[in-house]
Amino acid sequence: MIKNPYIENSIVEFQSEISKERLIDEYKNQFNIDISDILSSTDSIELYKCKKSNYKFYSPFNITGNSRFYERLQKYDWYYMPWKWEHQVCNKLISEGKKILEVGCGNGDFLRNISKQHENIQCIGLELNESTVISEENLKIINRSVEDYSVEYEGEFDLVCSFQVLEHIPTVNSFLKAKIKCLKDNGLLVISVPNNDSFIKHDRFSILNMPPHHMGLWTEESLKMIANYFNLELLKIEFEPLQAYHFEWYFNVMIRKTLGKYIAKHFLRVIKLLKLRGILIKYVKNRANKIHGHTILIVLRKTANNNSS
Repeated sequence: MIKNPYIENSIVEFQSEISKERLIDEYKNQFNIDISDILSSTDSIELYKCKKSNYKFYSPFNITGNSRFYERLQKYDWYYMPWKWEHQVCNKLISEGKKILEVGCGNGDFLRNISKQHENIQCIGLELNESTVISEENLKIINRSVEDYSVEYEGEFDLVCSFQVLEHIPTVNSFLKAKIKCLKDNGLLVISVPNNDSFIKHDRFSILNMPPHHMGLWTEESLKMIANYFNLELLKIEFEPLQAYHFEWYFNVMIRKTLGKYIAKHFLRVIKLLKLRGILIKYVKNRANKIHGHTILIVLRKTANNNSS
């Protein structure tokens, strides 16, 4: 029986099966990364859905990317961006004298930026990559899991955040409990993830939305369940407008969705020959603020009667 990693004891439904060989081939072809060792313990990868929240997750849970896998991806400029839309949204929630915890902070770009913008704030980052250990004025990055860290630092932080992290986590329930445990009463929990209700759900070629990279697929509905299940106050949900660096991606995905893979391939070749691509991308640009982009962000408040621990 498959255990629900999010809503304990909630029923899960089988959705689909992914070929192990397909994953290995696609990661090799697209990124020159060999994941055969990561998938060596399983013969098949399956997608399930939590009936209560509609959160979708991959099984088994022991096929997440290792440090070598992420080191290879980090070589691409687009993989870690030092300041993004969700950083700006979170930054507006921070004020003088606050204590901030970022879980999965990478090399600390977000924390370093906000420490320069706000007076007298203390920033702690947790990062499992052992090559990232930093101790600077108002900024420390520690190699510990949030589950381990929360035992010692319960109720310490005014704001706990993570950006593009939760979708990588197979043990969602314990991960979220630990983040909430680190919060003070009335502290804020900020989470951003890929929005699988946006255009990205139509991209069947997006291998990075599958294991060993992503272990879960989040939507507005499944994110909102965090508030209900963990007894938090939902303050807001925000949707990222389509960003300029995603115009090409959005355009290609929507063309394939509209025309089908085979026709789209020839259509894209024709518009390239006729030099019409720029005009069509400009059309996307003019509508960008009305299009839900890659990311969705949720802000929640820990109430005094929270019982998630």
